[in-house]
Amino acid sequence: SLSASEQREFQNIVERRQMKDFMTMYSNLVQRCFDDCINDFTSKAVSTKEETCVNRCVDKFLKTSERLGQRFAEQNQAMMQ
Repeated sequence: SLSASEQREFQNIVERRQMKDFMTMYSNLVQRCFDDCINDFTSKAVSTKEETCVNRCVDKFLKTSERLGQRFAEQNQAMMQ
């Protein structure tokens, strides 16, 4: 069993790791959707077509991530039984 200070330290490590993982995922999402959707650099403004593409890209990424999380939880639960 961990002492109170060890538990706090472990919690801090977990939180830092979660933040790092989130920032990595966010960075990958931005890069992927930018690369896939933004291709007109003649204007400072984002075109309607590009904006629609980015919205679809983000939506698809988030739905896929959510579904993967659900499947992982289902598999984890099945393994625990």
